[in-house]
Amino acid sequence: MNSLYFAQYLVNENVLSPQEAKEYLKICEKTEPGIAVIALAEGAVSASKLAEMAPFEKDSFSKLAVAEGVLFPSQLEKLQEIRTMDGLRLAQALLDNEKMDFVELGKQMAACGAAEGSPIKEAVRRLVEDNEDLTAEAETYAEFAELFLRSFMRFMDTTAVVNFCEPEHEGMFASHIISQRLSGAISFVSGVYASDKVFVEMAQRYSREKIDDADELAEDSIAEFLNVVNGLFVVDLGKRDLDLDMDAPRIGKNKHPMGSRQLRLCIDTGFGSFELVMAADEFSLTEKPLE
Repeated sequence: MNSLYFAQYLVNENVLSPQEAKEYLKICEKTEPGIAVIALAEGAVSASKLAEMAPFEKDSFSKLAVAEGVLFPSQLEKLQEIRTMDGLRLAQALLDNEKMDFVELGKQMAACGAAEGSPIKEAVRRLVEDNEDLTAEAETYAEFAELFLRSFMRFMDTTAVVNFCEPEHEGMFASHIISQRLSGAISFVSGVYASDKVFVEMAQRYSREKIDDADELAEDSIAEFLNVVNGLFVVDLGKRDLDLDMDAPRIGKNKHPMGSRQLRLCIDTGFGSFELVMAADEFSLTEKPLE
């Protein structure tokens, strides 16, 4: 199962509503998957067998599985060494909150693993399909969004999904936007637009330092993260003989982005929501409209 995008797959397939996904992402922050969920994801135990053994306490499964001959001690040891992925945290949260049983969870895991294409790209395509102004940029935006979110989940240690709802930011009267323009073979601008509360949390997670305010250190951290993602994007485009230069990141405080052929993606995470903003040219940073 492609556990990195499990949450996005469930939202795309309407298994979880955007609001449900937002709540489960918060729950995932404090959830660790049990061996039963890991075994299911790895194909070591079938969903039907786990359903037959249920109910059992998450922490008691290991002993139970060995005692009943479902897993050998050597298999158990290998499962315990598997790195916890965010999709597994979500799977455990769905079980704990009785949103799914083992049979349904196994079904959705299998479907996610068998699905072709990227759930992130699919979400972006759906959001732009009715907007003729974005037709030419659709694939560029989809490719960048996938790269951005893959990097975001890795560096910020959280699951994230593209939400199909309108953005709802806490405290957006105090906000930051960091943007960076790529120029050359194409013109492309990306930006991170967040309330100061979420902005600071992102900066802390990326820098691994204690940051209390949306100060220069926080700004530098998010600017560096965006620069890293754009650098990876430039490398990817360079493989297609598209040469691009990166401008220095630009910082705006309490401003509202307005760009040519602009797309604002609402991104939900375990610690809050923000926007990934993409446009064909540099944003105009205007005074924000009243909420």
